[in-house]
Amino acid sequence: MRCSPDSVLENKQSNHVHPVAGARRPLGIAAGLTGFIFFVELAGGYYTRSLALLSDAGHVFMDLTALGFALIAMILADRPVSDRRTFGLHRLEVLAALANGGLIVGMAVWIMWESAGRFSSTSIPRVGPMAVLGGAGLIINLVVAWLLHGFSKSDLNMRAAFLHVASDALASVGVIAGAGLISVTGWTFVDPLVGMGIALAILVNAGRLLREAVNLLLEGVPNHLDLAQVEKTIRSVDGVHAVDDLHLWGLCSHLTSLSAHIQVDAAHLTHPAPILNTINTLLQEKHAITHTTIQLEPTKQGTG
Repeated sequence: MRCSPDSVLENKQSNHVHPVAGARRPLGIAAGLTGFIFFVELAGGYYTRSLALLSDAGHVFMDLTALGFALIAMILADRPVSDRRTFGLHRLEVLAALANGGLIVGMAVWIMWESAGRFSSTSIPRVGPMAVLGGAGLIINLVVAWLLHGFSKSDLNMRAAFLHVASDALASVGVIAGAGLISVTGWTFVDPLVGMGIALAILVNAGRLLREAVNLLLEGVPNHLDLAQVEKTIRSVDGVHAVDDLHLWGLCSHLTSLSAHIQVDAAHLTHPAPILNTINTLLQEKHAITHTTIQLEPTKQGTG
């Protein structure tokens, strides 16, 4: 026995209310501040001839895309479903992540190539403006992190954006420290060394982003979920004897779907609503799974 059409429709509609919809305004402010510091550091990197600052600008661009994904997810979550797109436009978030991940990898590779060529250069970057711009980046990153921290605990996408910004604050510290070290020692290799270190961090983060995007496109189990734990949650419900044909996949970063055949006592087939409500409530509370298609089946002889 499947969930009734009414319950499925109600569940589907609920998926279009983003779990942290109240974060849209601070997220928009954070994206605006991050976009501003990106262009400032990009221009400043060219002016100061600092690869460390250009690398930090690349890291800030990653922050900007992460914030953009979170904001896009909230906007798209409010779009109604249609007869042609019964899940709305949530998957666009994944396609954007894939495209931006490839762009970021290209940027990081270019920074590393330029850094390798600069190790033998005797050109000294303008350390004064370099330190000032690095400090400005650090301050703005701390402000953005403060804006996002309260929302990062309740949504995976917001948590990813917060972690991006927090890691970029550390990169800004590296730019400031590099400028100070160059001014004291005159070691010109410090700038490309810091730039290469930040580029490596960008590559690691971009790799995670691409892996998650590809996993979602292949309808794999989301990274934050464990299939065995989800099955254990379902089996913990009184009256459930076995879980068969269990499928778990993510449509985007905050919307997960589940389908399963569940063997239950015969009494639950006559009155399925209580056990279905119990299962769905546990899945939502423990794993944030809100879209389910569950078929109840009689217990097979020898099961349980």
